[in-house]
Amino acid sequence: MPLFPLTAGLTIANSVVSDTFNEFIPFQPDRPGSSLEREYTNEHSAFIDVNGARIHYRDEGPTDTDAADTPTLLMLHGTYSSLHTWDGWADQLADEIRFIRLDMPGFGLTGPRRDGDHSLEVLIETVEAFCDELGLEDIAVGGNSLGGAVAWRFATDRPDIVSKLVLMDAGGATLLSNLSENYRALGTDVFPRYLTPRVVIRLALKDAYSDTAAVTPELVNRYHDLLLRSGNRRAVMEIASRYKEDHMEESSSEMLNTNTPVLPSSCDASPDVRDTYDICDIDVPTLFQWGEDDTWLPVEFGRELADCVDDNQFVVYEGVGHVPMEEAPERTAADAYRFLQQ
Repeated sequence: MPLFPLTAGLTIANSVVSDTFNEFIPFQPDRPGSSLEREYTNEHSAFIDVNGARIHYRDEGPTDTDAADTPTLLMLHGTYSSLHTWDGWADQLADEIRFIRLDMPGFGLTGPRRDGDHSLEVLIETVEAFCDELGLEDIAVGGNSLGGAVAWRFATDRPDIVSKLVLMDAGGATLLSNLSENYRALGTDVFPRYLTPRVVIRLALKDAYSDTAAVTPELVNRYHDLLLRSGNRRAVMEIASRYKEDHMEESSSEMLNTNTPVLPSSCDASPDVRDTYDICDIDVPTLFQWGEDDTWLPVEFGRELADCVDDNQFVVYEGVGHVPMEEAPERTAADAYRFLQQ
């Protein structure tokens, strides 16, 4: 038998075994950040040491002499996500504005903080320190889901920096805490920290998307790979549990009373803010963008948040779920660009 066909056959067999393992085997070991960086960085990727973490970020935009006059938009990702969630927006906006995005501590290629301290408050502090390190002023800040929760809180902390907000299916902290408690129903955090086969990520993305056909293998692989980055699973569980411990009384939890893990669409998230921040303190123009088919944080959830903001615009996207920037990047980016020009 010729060597080439044999070698090719072994390569295919190994690939099938590896793919099956990642898809279905419950225990998934951590992946080192160095190998993931080779796969998930590009020419725009950079790293900066901020607030005890090595932050992965991308800063794109016009480079001509008029660049100083272009708007700056900083966008934050949601839970179990990364700056890659904004790839579609970068394609649409990076020629027109300065477009910045980062992996927050405990997510993506940034990974956990060196001291292991992770909470919603730490995420907010890190974004503040990141903006100061880059010398950012008079910027629009936004985010999706948990990233939106961080964005509006940051805006109330730093009105000297933030001039506009773009909140997309924003919220996240209460829902994440309820899910964390649900995953620990058996008294352990082993399930969300180690037992995360790729099929779980596939089901979660199909739960988040309206058009499940758009949940491609490449999308699932990216989410799964970056979740497995060393320390990320532990960090996101700590963010969730810390929020519940610090801000949510047991009687106020909207968690389902069940002993088996559930998808986010099965939890009843509340727009009530449990911490010391108040969304009514926002005093900058705010664009709310919401997927009509979002079952994680429904449109009614978003409208309750928007009603607290005096200067708000609310846009609903038909046929779109919890992550509109991935399902409808052209429509959502175009609306955001128009808002920035106002």
